[in-house]
Amino acid sequence: MLAAIEWGKLGELLYVAPIAGIVVAVTYAFVILGLSRAGDSRRNGAAAAATFYGLVALVAGAAFIGSVVYAISIIVSK
Repeated sequence: MLAAIEWGKLGELLYVAPIAGIVVAVTYAFVILGLSRAGDSRRNGAAAAATFYGLVALVAGAAFIGSVVYAISIIVSK
């Protein structure tokens, strides 16, 4: 017996998967950027810049964790 192919869901996968991959990669890249720049700024004595980059890392980390949790919830619910 052949399984029916749901072309609509397959088409949806073709544009949702790359967007999700880009979102995860970019948010994690901002975590790394924020943490590294915060450390550099702190060592150089620039407290305001260190705080700013720390906040960038915090917000990007929250977005990264949120996107991963959302993706896992979608996988589990299907």
